Amino acid sequence: MRPSFRRRRVALTATLLVLVATVVAGLAAARAVLFPQVDFPGHVDAIVVVAGANDDRYVYARHLAESGVADRLLVSQPTPGGEDSYSAAIDAYCANSPVVARDGRLIQIECFQPDVGTTEGETTAATRIARGRGYESLLVVTYWGHVSRVRIYFEQCFAGPVYVTDTPRPTQISRRYAFLHETGGFFKAFLKPAC
Repeated sequence: MRPSFRRRRVALTATLLVLVATVVAGLAAARAVLFPQVDFPGHVDAIVVVAGANDDRYVYARHLAESGVADRLLVSQPTPGGEDSYSAAIDAYCANSPVVARDGRLIQIECFQPDVGTTEGETTAATRIARGRGYESLLVVTYWGHVSRVRIYFEQCFAGPVYVTDTPRPTQISRRYAFLHETGGFFKAFLKPAC
């Protein structure tokens, strides 16, 4: 076999392997973003709400707490005292603590500023608070396209069981936008861990 033929064959094989690996990784990321695994634990020490608008994650997290899933909510509040309607709504949500559940339990709502205004910053701040309070399990509430990436970050940073769920009323974010945005974030979560 001639050396030039062998080099071309090796190059072609390497190219095909890279192409197959890229397709497989892309399909895995697409599945994780578009059809994430969501959890419904019976009880956790705290429910974490990562920041986001245009869906019902705050209402749903409070509903879960009132249903007995947890007695504590940790809510990411990136811009307290902001001038927009989103900031005002979160300020009001955070000021309404404790909340009394129908069964008489007090539900504490603790709002925190992320270390950095990203999912990684929310994760590091929330897990630091959770460890400081002695929480051993968490349920994180976000939107459907963000579930897998949030799971990766929290599992990188928190030693106990982490459950992640989405909201019953989906956000208005299109599947195409979520796929493009979250797939990039999904690969980033593997390449650059939050903790």
